[in-house]
Amino acid sequence: MCGIYGFAKKEGTMSVLERFKLRGALMDLAYQNETRGKDGTGLVLVSASQWTLFKEATPSGELLKTKRFQGMIREINDKTQLCLGHTRLATIGDVRNKHCHPFVTENFLGVHNGHFLNREELLKKYSKTAETPVDSEAIFRVLDGQLTVKGMVAKLSEMEGDFALGFALKGDPWRLFLIRNNEKPLHVAYVSSLKTLFWSSDSEHLEYALARNGLQGSVWAILEDHLYVADVRCFDSKSRMKKTPCKMKPYEGSLQTGWTEDDFHYSRQSRFFSFDELQDFGLLDGSEMHEHSKIRCVFCDGEFNAEDLFYDDTRGRFLCEACSFESSHSGNPKEQSEKTADLFQLTGI
Repeated sequence: MCGIYGFAKKEGTMSVLERFKLRGALMDLAYQNETRGKDGTGLVLVSASQWTLFKEATPSGELLKTKRFQGMIREINDKTQLCLGHTRLATIGDVRNKHCHPFVTENFLGVHNGHFLNREELLKKYSKTAETPVDSEAIFRVLDGQLTVKGMVAKLSEMEGDFALGFALKGDPWRLFLIRNNEKPLHVAYVSSLKTLFWSSDSEHLEYALARNGLQGSVWAILEDHLYVADVRCFDSKSRMKKTPCKMKPYEGSLQTGWTEDDFHYSRQSRFFSFDELQDFGLLDGSEMHEHSKIRCVFCDGEFNAEDLFYDDTRGRFLCEACSFESSHSGNPKEQSEKTADLFQLTGI
């Protein structure tokens, strides 16, 4: 699975605080979506006059600490209207910068979570050529030439696989397009105070990003098999998104079932963060957790001070020093224990 996220914002003057909150929410979404993919990070910012692309085969959590990515975040200003973000779990195509999302084609800027299974058939049908082996790129190559919602729906309805998509037309900086089928999640939240629609794969990521930055908005899942259009020119007290039915084909091949979130598993070893590192990064801001908070190790069930535990960033759980060492060497110590210690539940964020 991969993570997709971003925002659509009405152009207009923002205060320093509003700009700070917008950038902060995006950074939180980038960091949270790393749990869905660590093989690459990408971001494209769109304004009326230009679009700016950044993508690199590096986990978002690492990039957030770099000047090159922070510089990209600082480019978000009053005129920025659309943002498409992605964290990649490599399934087709090896780990390299050009295989990261967003993809840029003749007409589109786009990100995808899922698998496009009949891509070769449709590329041939429409005489299109993809520049990478990544199946996601082929989605937007097939869509090239379709500048109307009707035309997009016609092409999307031919695609087979599992999909959650966010995309924009290169020559249209005002409209964000979102769609998913029943195989993949996609959530939105409209913040009227900023006249901004935030979106992300996971609802928890949106809730966390809004809460940490003092923003109010209800989080909801978009309906499956509908193409949503968010036109920032229509944003006021509501987003006034429009939707058009668009049935994308589930997988109907010999496997008998479609792809699921568990079809691919991230193979890189977990990274373990100390309490001090979590605190320094700001992940605990606004929570009631402190170094002497009592937390149980997810495996041995022993109770420890938070400062004596380590956080497993891949699975979202706390482990004592002994169990974290065992986990890093054997993978899953005491796997019979099904308990999880999700960071955000523990902190009440």
